[in-house]
Amino acid sequence: MQNTLPNFIAYFRRLTGEHVALRDFVVGPTQRIIAGSRTELTYPLLWLELPSLALADKDSTQPMGQRHAALVVLDSASVTDYADQDAKWASTEALALDVLSRMGKDYKAREFISFSLDGVLLEAVATLTQAGEIGWRFEFSVGDYVPVKYDATRWK
Repeated sequence: MQNTLPNFIAYFRRLTGEHVALRDFVVGPTQRIIAGSRTELTYPLLWLELPSLALADKDSTQPMGQRHAALVVLDSASVTDYADQDAKWASTEALALDVLSRMGKDYKAREFISFSLDGVLLEAVATLTQAGEIGWRFEFSVGDYVPVKYDATRWK
């Protein structure tokens, strides 16, 4: 995978489409997760928070970029039915672990150069919206070479 933002997003969109239980994919800043009801979404879903890109360049031949991002697996649960909430906590945790295991598989298949489960923390997420969204959020990093190439035609 070429380490560009569109390819990074496309990877998780494809991953979502290939999972049997994930029904929607969203990209956006954290504020969108916290703000208001999102009744147009289909649950359970995978939400990719906009990533940052940390660059490293040892000898100016192959710049390395490590994307730092977070994924959130969300489902809609009844705000009054605790048994439903408990079931959704369990099912969204399983989905988050599925996503992490797929990322590990793809790392081993050299989809990207660096990825590790070391230090990955699953954090519970609950929103106070009509949808009663609950799920799990985890931060991670993946790295690969970055297409940093000077193009004289883009300069005056």
